[in-house]
Amino acid sequence: MGLRTLHVTTIDLTAHCFLRTTFDHLRRAGHQVALACTFQRFQAELDNHTDYLFPVAIPRHIHPLSDAIALVQLLKIIRDYRPDVIHTHTSKAGFVGRLAACLGRVPLIIHSIYELPQNSTRSNLKKRFYWGLEKLAASWCHHLITISRVNERQILSEGICAPPKLSFIPVGLTLKDYQSSLPRQTVRKAWGLPEQAVVLGMAARLEPVKGHSDLLQAFSLLAAGQPHLHLMLMGLGPLRPNLERQIERLGLVGRVHLLGWVDDLITAIAALDVFVFSSHYEGLGVVLLEALALGVPVVSTRVGGTQDIIENEITGLFAPPHQPQQLASAIQRMLDDPSLARRLALAGQSKVRLDYRAEDADQKILDLYLRLSPK
Repeated sequence: MGLRTLHVTTIDLTAHCFLRTTFDHLRRAGHQVALACTFQRFQAELDNHTDYLFPVAIPRHIHPLSDAIALVQLLKIIRDYRPDVIHTHTSKAGFVGRLAACLGRVPLIIHSIYELPQNSTRSNLKKRFYWGLEKLAASWCHHLITISRVNERQILSEGICAPPKLSFIPVGLTLKDYQSSLPRQTVRKAWGLPEQAVVLGMAARLEPVKGHSDLLQAFSLLAAGQPHLHLMLMGLGPLRPNLERQIERLGLVGRVHLLGWVDDLITAIAALDVFVFSSHYEGLGVVLLEALALGVPVVSTRVGGTQDIIENEITGLFAPPHQPQQLASAIQRMLDDPSLARRLALAGQSKVRLDYRAEDADQKILDLYLRLSPK
């Protein structure tokens, strides 16, 4: 008889982006998959990849009353579903979910760290607070997974857990899916761009930590002397009104395009000349893997797990975070030297195909469940 697994995330976007292949792999191997999270737009799709869906309103930020309600909801799900394994994902769902699993005496509790919460702030007081929460929550689970070597080193150096309690399992892609469904000129025409346009782009949630403001400043340095240059920003988030005002203030209306949610992200990224990633901190930067899988040259800030993916001058170009001038210089270098851009993109594509395969990551997760499960 297979394992009954319960996955807990804050919002369904996490499951949509990172967990569908894992769910499919577990189910093919004869195990049950249930998902508990706040459902926003992917419930119908995720229903095709799971056996059970449990709506739970888990707020993204600390909210004592809402967190307590989510804890009670999870305890009821645990009592009724009786999982053999609870696997939590993202910091907030990881804290509430691990507490519920511990109180509910789930036989195996695992948490995946995509990024450490203390890296989201520059305040030493907040860093210490988040570190304390993460260390406490680590004591409630049997095993931790990290998706980047950078975070692995930090987790161990900060004493969040002992080495035997931590596994490195990077996110993987289903590489056969990384082919554009439309010619790039068709996509650009649909975007309303001129035929001779040179197109930069970024896909990320519109929030301050993703560095969109820095990217707009960098683009403004490039745009004046290059009238055919355009920037496509893909994603949703609370920062959109601020970005719209900044675009107008910088005189970039008609040159920067806020596309919102893009259903076919693979085809959109494939239509770019250069993919740019301006994040201030990052667990891994899966969208960088996606761009490289499509053979698109990448310029990224050197933060967190992006350093697992990008080797400067080998698989992409780096710029420091919070430095629009240096980001602009790296982008300009990529635009000025097509042979360099092509060489870096091909090397990055080879790296992704070798090191970031979904089937490898999913099997490692299943092997971990089977090894640690008392069942």
